Amino acid sequence: MDSSVPQDPRVGWPELQWSQSMPKVELRQDRWCVQCAVRGKWVLLEPEEWVRQNLIQTLCGLGWPLSRMVLEHPVRFGQVDGRVDVACFDRLGRVALAVEVKAPNVPLNQKVADQVARYDLALGCPWLMISNGLKSAVWLRDSQGTCRPHRGWPKPLGSEKGPAVE
Repeated sequence: MDSSVPQDPRVGWPELQWSQSMPKVELRQDRWCVQCAVRGKWVLLEPEEWVRQNLIQTLCGLGWPLSRMVLEHPVRFGQVDGRVDVACFDRLGRVALAVEVKAPNVPLNQKVADQVARYDLALGCPWLMISNGLKSAVWLRDSQGTCRPHRGWPKPLGSEKGPAVE
């Protein structure tokens, strides 16, 4: 009978691009888990979940309210159902930011960008983002309704009239 403690899986993972406060991680019933700030429970520590929890911490640091975040938010576009990994809502209950999260070993390519773009067909939100924790891409909807690449982090709405632009 092996009584050794399983090694923390983060030992072999790359360091993420963010330096926010670290999510809580514990060994629970011989499995490494991370405390989900949004769901308020412990979930299995997997690479994609590690990215998601660090991203949540970073978004909170930028002013996105934790109370208006939803994980795996259902989206229907045409005949296809999907789920946005992280959805941040504005004060009126509209999705203001839709984020697709991938594990660090998953490259951010056109397929990933197309995935969040399909969600946006149903949502029409001001901000879109994809991230694997090593790289991120952000788009901001302009006043004509076109999503354009944005060189910074998505900002919470400055007013109900539209996104705060840097």
